[in-house]
Order: sequence, then C-alpha cells, then structure tokens
Amino acid sequence: MSAALKVALHFGGLLLVILDFLLWVITLGPIWMLLKSMSTVAEFARPAKKAKINGSLPASDVWQAIEALDNGKLTSSPFPDEGVQTVTEILERSMKRYAKKQAQGTRPLLSWKKDEGYRFPAKVFGPTQWRSYEEFGRLCKEFGAGLRAMGFQPQPEGDFDSLSGKFKILMYEETCADWQVCAYGAMTQNLVVATAYATLGTDAVVHAVNEGAVSALICNRKAAEGLMKIASQMPSLEAIIYLDYLCTPEECQTKLPGGGKVKLLSLQDVLDLGKAKPVPPSPPKPDSVAVLMYTSGSTGPPKGVVLRHKQLVAFVGACFIQFGGLIKDEGGETFLGYLPLAHILAVVAELFFYSTGNRIGYADPKSLLPGPEKCYPSGGLEEFQPTLMAGVPKVWETIKKGAELKVEKSGAVVSFLFKLAMRVKKAAVRQNRYTPLFDLLVFKKFKSMLGGCMKFTLSGGGAISPEVQEWVRAAFGCPLVQGYGLTETCGGAVLQKPLDDSSVGFVGSPMASIELTLHSEPELTDMDGKPYLATDQVHVDGSSCCGRGEIWMKGLSIASGYYKLPDKTAEDFDKDGWFHSGDIGLITPEGRVKIIDRKKNLVKLKGGEYVALELINVTYNNSSIINADAGGVCSFASSEIDRPVILAQCKKKELLELAAEKGVTGKDGEELCRDPKVMAAVKAVLDPIAKEHKLPALMQAIAVMPVLEPWTAENGCLTATSKLVPKQIYKAHAKDLDILMPMAMK
Repeated sequence: MSAALKVALHFGGLLLVILDFLLWVITLGPIWMLLKSMSTVAEFARPAKKAKINGSLPASDVWQAIEALDNGKLTSSPFPDEGVQTVTEILERSMKRYAKKQAQGTRPLLSWKKDEGYRFPAKVFGPTQWRSYEEFGRLCKEFGAGLRAMGFQPQPEGDFDSLSGKFKILMYEETCADWQVCAYGAMTQNLVVATAYATLGTDAVVHAVNEGAVSALICNRKAAEGLMKIASQMPSLEAIIYLDYLCTPEECQTKLPGGGKVKLLSLQDVLDLGKAKPVPPSPPKPDSVAVLMYTSGSTGPPKGVVLRHKQLVAFVGACFIQFGGLIKDEGGETFLGYLPLAHILAVVAELFFYSTGNRIGYADPKSLLPGPEKCYPSGGLEEFQPTLMAGVPKVWETIKKGAELKVEKSGAVVSFLFKLAMRVKKAAVRQNRYTPLFDLLVFKKFKSMLGGCMKFTLSGGGAISPEVQEWVRAAFGCPLVQGYGLTETCGGAVLQKPLDDSSVGFVGSPMASIELTLHSEPELTDMDGKPYLATDQVHVDGSSCCGRGEIWMKGLSIASGYYKLPDKTAEDFDKDGWFHSGDIGLITPEGRVKIIDRKKNLVKLKGGEYVALELINVTYNNSSIINADAGGVCSFASSEIDRPVILAQCKKKELLELAAEKGVTGKDGEELCRDPKVMAAVKAVLDPIAKEHKLPALMQAIAVMPVLEPWTAENGCLTATSKLVPKQIYKAHAKDLDILMPMAMK
C-alpha cells in the first residue's frame, strides 16, 4: 500500500467516523443510550445464606438469582400454575395450544452435486417441509404406541441402577426432526432415552447398549447394516430402527433386509405398528428418568448422566426467566437445530423452543452456508433465518476467521474499512451505542450471513475468547451470550442475560433453578501464589470479587448422578446435594461468574508455579495461522519443565508460505513441522498474540511444534463435541514432546 493511499484512507476513515457520530446524534442516539443505561440491571444474584463446606476455614456464601430470591424459592417449571412437571406435559401443552403452528422444518435431500475442482460433493436440497405441532404430537404418540406393540413397558419405580426390563432405547443418529419424534415418542410411554454421539465409533454404542441393557437402537439407514453385523455383541438388543435422514429418494426406495434375532425396522414400520395397535400414553412422573445421556468422554470412557423429567423441566423454567421474554410464544421465532442432540446443550435448547410454541429448522453443520462442498440452493442460515442460534466456541471462532479471511482477500481498501468499522463498533457496543453509518455500509452484509433475523446467539460447551465474543457481537449486530454448565447441570447453570449483560469474559449469572457456592482451595494457587479462597475480595488482575474457589452447585436442575457408577457419583455429588464441578471460578459483587481455572487443567511447573492449560489454548487459538477446524492449540506442561510448550494445528498454506520465507522448501508433513526454522517462525507469529491478550509471562509458550495431521474424534484426539482429549494428543505426539521438552528446561 502506497503512502498516499494510506493517508487518503485515514483521512476518509476519520470523515466516516465523524459522519457516523453525527447520524447517531440526529437519530436520537443519546436519548436511546440514556434509556438503555437507566434500564441496565445492576444486580444479577446475591448471597442467600452460608454453607459450612470449608472445614476449619470460613463458610462460603450461597448465591441465588435475584428472581429466585424474590420468589422465595428456586424455579421448578416454566408453567407452575398449570402444574407442568414433566417433559411430556410441556410437549402436550404446546401440541394443544399451538396445534396448527409450524414445529419442525426439514429440507429433504434430493441429490449430490460434484463441482469441478472440488474434492467433495455438495448436497442439493428440496423445498422445506414443515410439520405442525398437531402432526408432531400424533407421530410421537404413534411411535410410542409402536414401541409398546414391540413389547416395551413403562419404566418401573425403584433404584434406577438396579432396574431391569424393556424400557430403554438408544439414539445413535445425527440431529434431525425424526430424532425428536423417536425420543419424545418413547417418553409418552415413560421409556428412557439414552444417547450416543453419532460421530463416535461402534465401540461407544456397544458400551451404552450393554451397560444400559438397551432393547432398541435408533440409527441412520446407512449405519443399520453395519450395526446388524455386530448385534451379537449386544445381548439385550432386540431391534434396530433406522431413519432416512440425509438419504436421497433413490436410497430410500429399498427396504433394508432383516432377519436373525434382532429385528430391523424402519421408522415407518414402527409408526404403522402404533397406528394398528394404539394404546393411550403412560405419563411419566416428575421423578421418572427422561434421559440417560452419555458424556463425550474427554477424560475416559463415557459416563451415563441420569436426568429426570423434573430436572429438565426446572431448567426450561429457568430459561424463561433468564431470557426475559425475548423469545415470544407467538410463533414468530425460529431456532436452528444443527448441534448434536447427543449433547445436552442441544437437547435443552430445543425443549425450551418447543415449550414456547415456536419452530425449529433442522440443518446439518456442513450445510449452514451454500456453495461447493456444502449445499444448494441455499444454506440453512439463509433458508430458516433463525432468531436464535447456539454454538460451541469452535463454531464462532470458525465464523470469525472465515469472515476475516474473505475481507483480507477483498483488497486493502475493504480491509481498512472493515477494521475501522470493527474498532468503532466494539467501542460503541461497550457504551450501549449503535453505529448507523457503519451498520449500513459494513455490518448489514455480515448480519445477513446469519439469516438477517438473529435476536441473540449463545455460546456454550467451553470457554470462548473475549475477543471472539466481542467480534461476533459487533459484526452481527446481536448479543452473543456465554453460558456455563455441564451435562450434570442439565447443560446450564450460569448464563448471561441477552438484554442486560453485555460484559465479556464472564459466563453469566446463576440460573433461577440452582444455587451456587465457591469451595475454598487452599492448596491451589493463582499466578501470584495466593490460594483460591471463598473469602477473597481481589483477583490476581486487581479486580474486585466476592470469593474464589471450586464452583459447587445444587438445586432443581442438577442431575441425579452417574448410571451404575456409585463411587464416581459419591465423588462428584456429595451427601448434602452439592455437585462439585471441578472448575475454579470467582463471583463478582453483581453476581456474575467467571471461570478462572480448572482443577484438572492446573499444572504445576518445575518451579512450583501453576499454569492454566485451557487459558493458554484459548489465547493462542486467536492467531490466524491456527487451524481451529483441525483442533487448534493443545498446550503441555509438567513438573519437569520450566515453561509450557504447545502443539499447534496450523493451516497448511500459511505454514508453507512461512517456511518459504525462512528458506525452507521441499519439505512436508513431520519433516516440515519439525524443522527448527519453521518451529521458530511459528513461535514468532504466536508470540504477539500472547502479549496482545496479556497472557501471563509464565504461561507464554517457550517452544512450539506446528502440526498438520488433524485431530479428530475418529483418531481419539477430539471428543464428539470437538473438545481436546489431551492425553490422547500427548500420546500421538510423544516424539514431538520429546523434541519440545528439552527446549523448556533452563
């Protein structure tokens, strides 16, 4: 870029900033900002009592949402006055009240299209087909009756771990409308729905079926025959029921051959059984188990988390409060259903949406946007124009990096304009101000990327970088709220309020169905060597707080424990009802929660100092050279080294260009990555990121090993929800760590 062009751009940029501010004043922006500041919530939660959980140390405050305190009790239901206490009662209410409204939208797959020059084909979809709530309800009841005709019986009462009988099904299918027909259909007969990630191998299926003595397995048509071949490894299995999701009309013409001890049935076969032999629903009780949800197994074999109807209903009730009426029950809202329903975030998000009588448009993650290797004629975002979309941090990081890459390719002028607009917009968002000119010139196009109707977006399933959160808010003109929870807390325990909490770096405030406290951890220390105590008033960065420690929670939306794992249940769920999260947090005077460490991710270095591996990963993932789709950054530390080192998934094109700049050519794979000049060059790219994000010096990587072989769920390096499995990564990169560790010793 020439000096003259730089001067011209900066002068033009200054004029745009001045014009934007003048337009804001003319459009009564100051009045709008004043009204917004007057309506800002000053308090989200406050202490309700004390918990003597710290032995000889002082007791901890127990925090509750202000709504729970004002009501004098924790929230148990979205419709307490109507006596709604089970998932089936939520659905029955919606199916009657919103009978003619759209409930489920599916785009049928017509064919596949291979674009010239591209490796993989794209999906070609037909027009969206919508089911009404009335039709959805009818199909659920028919499926439930079909299961009864196959010999299933409502779950008996008693200790769930020791119950026997034919009352469990296992869902092993991608997210789709029929997934919910099967799941909710089973619940109409008080059956238990177990889940397994469709991206995991058959070993996970065999484990879940055998541990739970599951009688029926629901899967995709394309997986059915393979599962039939290993059915003998699952003695309790009596039937495999297959769905036709993402199958073309030609693929669906043939009926799969059955035979043998295990029956092979289509979804339609079961629905036909239900129509031929109708039986009335067998309503579950609030204490009945609704879902047996297997975790993704980031720290070992999947654990089955026992979730009862009353717990899921309480969580939905808390969502009604936390979202403050932003999602209306007038049928005008759309949720984008694409997250795996084997993950608790998707299950509760969709249940909440069904409880409001709004609609869900189903799209697989690879067809959210149109084009080669994705889909035609339009992407799921454009087709469904959602008002709410949830995603794990990786989704938002990928969207950010993809958008920035397109901007960079558009030339110097466009890139300058975008960066200027982004700086102005971020500052404006922090001040409760809008940017009328930049919204029109720059951000209108970005807003259309998400369908153009988004009211707010949600990030869960892990820590999101403050920079990414702020970027999404600015670029798409809607709040990106962060939440925190686990399968054991029905997915959410702490959540930001979209209209009231614009902070970054915090995961929100306690939901109204639970209470939260901080357990003092005198043996764990921060970067200043000070222990995490419930009596702390100042964090290591100088900010004020009302305690630090391990986050403990109990309440109406906390799970009942782990299936057939009494020792693990006793370890994580104590006798007083507190669930021990394993995460270290702090709480602010306003009632906001911030995750500052994780007990298992806190690693002591040779000098005795602790480093937080997750914070290191999140920080370096902001670099443009990092390939988030392949797993991003995985840091390593131990008591044998003085500083952490990192394994960094890099984009191949950028890595080759960087190597060429350093005179390294003709190398690929491990030979390229292990070249000392390339390693040093990647570290030089990452170092400014650490400084920009104020990563403590002790946590800045002393050495970096670039990686090109992707980490995936298939090779065990990622969970089904794309979380790192560090132990497996360390095992796969043992030779790389042998190279890195000597570089981390003084």
